[in-house]
Amino acid sequence: MSDLMKYGIALAPRGVVNELLTGWMNAWFVNVKDPKYRLRERSRALLNAVDNAMGQYLTQLRQDLKRLRQALPEPTRDNPYPPLDGLAAVKEMEQYIRRVEHVRTVALSAPIPPDEYVFHSTLENEQMLRELLAVDGEIATAMQTMDETTIDHIEGLLVRRNALLQQCTAP
Repeated sequence: MSDLMKYGIALAPRGVVNELLTGWMNAWFVNVKDPKYRLRERSRALLNAVDNAMGQYLTQLRQDLKRLRQALPEPTRDNPYPPLDGLAAVKEMEQYIRRVEHVRTVALSAPIPPDEYVFHSTLENEQMLRELLAVDGEIATAMQTMDETTIDHIEGLLVRRNALLQQCTAP
């Protein structure tokens, strides 16, 4: 039930007109303090958490890359080229860092529904919101064990979430 007290309808005696007004007010006004209508805040909080986790992971990867580069031997007159396996490891780490940055960009480019957008009215919208909640849970679970093997799975979940949000915000 919306905040009908400020309109004086809840204090009026029961009757046909009051029931019609109450139904009309509940149909057109939404209690924005109700958590089920806070999709924008939930989406923003999830994206901020993903961004923070990816940022920390990228910092760790960059430190590992720095250590790899420092572990390469200095070129000398006798041996002017560093070992090829060390260079390959550095290049592989750089490619993986670019991959993680791409996944972070996918997370940051997700559509955010506007404040006034409420779509709990139909059954398919409720189903879509349940799917969105399930995908959000999978993302949170996958972000706890982020490594080379799970980054593709995380990207797939983010793309699926973005598709669901684009579906719900499309006119």
